[in-house]
Amino acid sequence: MLTYDVYERYINPKATDQQLLKVGHMMVAVFAVCMGIAGLIFYYIGVSMGWLYTFMGVLLGSAVVPIALCITWSKANKWGCIGGAISGLVAGLIAWLVTTSSLNNGVINVVTSGQDYEMLAGNLAAIGVGGIVAVVTSLIWPENFDFDVTRNIRAVVPASNFQSESNSVSDDKGDIKNEIKISNYSVDTQTEDEELDVKKLNKAFRFAAYSSLAMLVIMIILIPLPLFFAQTIYTEKGLATWVIIGIIWTFLSAFTVVLYPLWESREALKTISRGIIKDVFTNGSGKYVEAEPKPNSV
Repeated sequence: MLTYDVYERYINPKATDQQLLKVGHMMVAVFAVCMGIAGLIFYYIGVSMGWLYTFMGVLLGSAVVPIALCITWSKANKWGCIGGAISGLVAGLIAWLVTTSSLNNGVINVVTSGQDYEMLAGNLAAIGVGGIVAVVTSLIWPENFDFDVTRNIRAVVPASNFQSESNSVSDDKGDIKNEIKISNYSVDTQTEDEELDVKKLNKAFRFAAYSSLAMLVIMIILIPLPLFFAQTIYTEKGLATWVIIGIIWTFLSAFTVVLYPLWESREALKTISRGIIKDVFTNGSGKYVEAEPKPNSV
């Protein structure tokens, strides 16, 4: 965000890829230092990771619905979404502090503010108010945003321009060079067109939406609510079974989000690893060079 949404957008709109890469590396270092300082502050004032995790909903929950509307609903009102995020934040903080004070005889500190009902009130108020304001304002003053604008971000050079640049080079091998450049461009264009295919994007969106809805029903309704209403007190074997299920779930999650992406990117990782090894012995020798297609024989 600091690299593309701040540096490139407002500081250096004509930044090259090399400049963006350098700034990106610097921003990673800045972020690491800031997080380290924040971690030390939280440690010395007694804020645990559990407290911080539940408070994150109070602080950020108000933006969940507005952001979701902005990227999925063309009628979303930008000012309504901004207002929903801000008003939801204010409502969440008020609900959190008022609930903490009411349930703890006016005592507000790290311990009392981090309890379940206090954090629950803040989370619900933030998400609810932010969503209501964003939806209502969008229904009253709808916009008609064209998502094709987002698909044209960082668009590649048109084929006609690419061919004219190639034709400007005149030598006895000019025809072959033109053919290679145009062929490379067509491959890139085909890949990008496949990634931006509307039917495929809609199919992926439906899959993500149905999966999210199914997980919501399972994790928020089907599993917790029966346990809550049953007021079940686990036996030793019951607790052991629950822990085993949790461990299995954790390993399956780790495989899905950690190991499978590595396997899926194995070819790219091999190419990068070979380039790093070559660079260790000879500087610059590991630079990736795209293989040029052979010219068509006449």
